[in-house]
Amino acid sequence: MAKQIILVRLSYWIAALADFAIAILTWMPERMGVDEVVYPGGLASVIAFSWGVMLLIADRKPIERKWILIPTILVVALIAAIRTKFSLDGTIEFSFPLLLFAITLIILMAFSYYYASKMQMSKNKRDR
Repeated sequence: MAKQIILVRLSYWIAALADFAIAILTWMPERMGVDEVVYPGGLASVIAFSWGVMLLIADRKPIERKWILIPTILVVALIAAIRTKFSLDGTIEFSFPLLLFAITLIILMAFSYYYASKMQMSKNKRDR
């Protein structure tokens, strides 16, 4: 059970740190391709920060709250897709390391969820 907890917690913390980085970067307009902080960027910052806090709260009961990884995978995939779309349009610079980070994070979260679920199911079968 210790491996599953470590994997799920690692998923929570890496995703939370990425959310906090996004929250901070949206307050740096030049990084977002605009001249000043705009309202949608401010909203995105608040949402990213809140999602990071939610992941840290999930860490308090990592296995019981592993379900939070499912919507987090969706969020990371959508952020990566939007960033890729805007970079292909030439609005922002393409960053292969950021795309690779998103893909790696998605794989880590999916594996963590799957592994924790599988181990939890086998534990439930043994307990019967």
